[in-house]
Amino acid sequence: MDTRILFLWITIYLCLFVNSVRSKSFFIHSAVVNGKKKIVATEVNSTASSFGNSASTTKKILTEPKSEKFEIPLSSADQEWLGSLLYHPNESDIRIRKEYRQLSKEEREDLNLAFNLLKNDTSVSLNKYDLLANIHARSSANANAHQGPNFMGWHRVFLLMMENALRQKVKTVTIPYWDATLDEAMDKPYNSIIWSHDFIGSGDGVIRKGAFGHWQTQFGYGYLMRFLGGQGKLMSTENVEDILSKSRLGEITNPGVEKKFNIEEIHNDVHVWIGGQMKTIEIAAFDPIFYPLHSFTDCIWTEFREKQKAKGIDPTSDYPEFYGRPTHSPFAPMSLGRVMVIDGISDIWNQYVHYTPRPSCNETYNGCNSPYIKCDISKRKCISKSRNEVELKNQSSKLKNNDIMPTKLVKTGFENNVHFSKETDSEMLYISNRQLINISADVNYRNFTKMSESSIAGHKVVTITTISDVYQFYSYLTDSHTDLINLLLFLIYLRQFHFKPEHY
Repeated sequence: MDTRILFLWITIYLCLFVNSVRSKSFFIHSAVVNGKKKIVATEVNSTASSFGNSASTTKKILTEPKSEKFEIPLSSADQEWLGSLLYHPNESDIRIRKEYRQLSKEEREDLNLAFNLLKNDTSVSLNKYDLLANIHARSSANANAHQGPNFMGWHRVFLLMMENALRQKVKTVTIPYWDATLDEAMDKPYNSIIWSHDFIGSGDGVIRKGAFGHWQTQFGYGYLMRFLGGQGKLMSTENVEDILSKSRLGEITNPGVEKKFNIEEIHNDVHVWIGGQMKTIEIAAFDPIFYPLHSFTDCIWTEFREKQKAKGIDPTSDYPEFYGRPTHSPFAPMSLGRVMVIDGISDIWNQYVHYTPRPSCNETYNGCNSPYIKCDISKRKCISKSRNEVELKNQSSKLKNNDIMPTKLVKTGFENNVHFSKETDSEMLYISNRQLINISADVNYRNFTKMSESSIAGHKVVTITTISDVYQFYSYLTDSHTDLINLLLFLIYLRQFHFKPEHY
């Protein structure tokens, strides 16, 4: 074939393909289509969001939440139980909050158990977990808790209320902090061990397994779900350093603070990055990851206050004169019992709550302190291990114990640049002229990748709007670069996707 004609055909094909998916977001996953399992790109519509101002070109699957929707009447039993949670620890009740990955297996299991015992306790309206989470949704608390300097104090008290509730079920539980900077430093943070069944659950749609599998959300918002990385971004080490470089609460909180120093706005980006319920203020607290995230922002604030003391500043009197909306006035009610806004900066709430040091390391010091965190010397920082790294290590340990090598050579379905071929329903399609080694359930996801239910493609929401996006998506899936011919083959493969409006 004339090379000019071939090039023209390729150009037309690329344009048609890009136009067919322009301005759409797709959740790449496996699904049963006509009785057979195939890789599907399901269009993802945005939920109504009060976190950030990201515009969406797709229709919204959930209507804009109305404040009255969440204003359920509180029974006397509800009020009595919620009131019982408004207390602070004392010297006989010291709380040590660790980074999530530094919890022992038993501590993680206790935490998950406590969450589920609350979720299944229906002695109050909704259930105890959802009733408390609903406080974050109510219009009065929402106005007190966001877009002002009371953001930190309100969430500190609310976090403590959830911890007190968990300790009613398992008395040794504390809420760990999720240091998102450990994931942000990864090449592919959506692959972090955090997003596994042994930790907080998956991040590629509805959570179906683990401690939070098939959790239902109140007010008609369906199953608990997440779509990691579709929008937003994780908090970085630089973000934390910028916040800690300031000296006053009014320099790191709304209103009127530059975003790079604004802890609330930076935290908003993390909510949006997680997606699902976490993307919307009114239902964010229904996702258990809400609490480790806010434990982390509280950890940063604790460090910030210690630096204030070292500079001779009293953090308990550091409420900004300019506070914006009236609900953030120092003597306004916090809408958490009889607590006032000014009470949020008191030391009573955190006097006996201590955070373990944030994981850090360099050439001479390793303070990662977890089998799920590693020291990246090139970056001079701790970063999270991926699910694959942990699984491979576990398999390696089993191999040493069993002295068996369960490997098999998997031949590709595309050989000598001749034809494509489909494998069985569970194996999907291979597009490569290289052999892949299947080590137990793990696949070497380099070059072209095996697309299956466990594929890396199932852990990312992608937005394809330009030819460049297609190329980047290819590179993301394969962790490699390619020439034009291989890219064309990849596009032919993508055409198998069934672009249809399956809404979550």
